[in-house]
Amino acid sequence: MRRFVILVIIIIVLLVGGGLTSMLISSGGQVLPVLQQVSAPDASPTDVLPWKANQFFLLIAFVLFNLVGIAVTLAAIFLLLDWGLKRGKADAEAAGETDSNANAASSS
Repeated sequence: MRRFVILVIIIIVLLVGGGLTSMLISSGGQVLPVLQQVSAPDASPTDVLPWKANQFFLLIAFVLFNLVGIAVTLAAIFLLLDWGLKRGKADAEAAGETDSNANAASSS
């Protein structure tokens, strides 16, 4: 019963979203009233001028480049931490075997 209720809710949300999308398309993109404050294209948030597009492209490229740098840095840190943990475990196991061999030899 619970799954059915969740399914009905998901279908209702999809139908409402489809209805809103069709309203947006049929009204020419003006679902909500928009007050135009200025008529200069440089001040418009919806008109894309060439210099705005260039700045947006540069911003996206800068952000993606930095995200790749962050990912490489984190990968290097995690690799070194993993390497240190494996080395520490191997040293601890080797020390444990040496101690058990020394204890066995001294008790004999």
